[in-house]
Amino acid sequence: MKPTGKPISRPADVTGIILPYSWDKNGGVIEIAIYTSAEEVYRVVPNSLAQEITMNFMHKRIAVQGQINENRDGNMTIAIQEFSVPEEIGDDGKKGNERRKL
Repeated sequence: MKPTGKPISRPADVTGIILPYSWDKNGGVIEIAIYTSAEEVYRVVPNSLAQEITMNFMHKRIAVQGQINENRDGNMTIAIQEFSVPEEIGDDGKKGNERRKL
């Protein structure tokens, strides 16, 4: 059977650091990715949550839930549907979470 070339899609949870993935000619970030501790890279599909993450959580650890597409070449993208940002432990000794949904 001949491969169709369609990406493999699945829902998933991913945790990692938000970093720039590509830049425009002036050095502005035009695409972000989540880099995991398992050395996986998930390019983030643009949507309102991706824009919020780009503006507020660059270089921070984040946990996301979304739809992963894995292309035939092995590159992965994630369309984020929900995310949370683990907060630092505060003066009260408690650790909190900030959570957003699409």
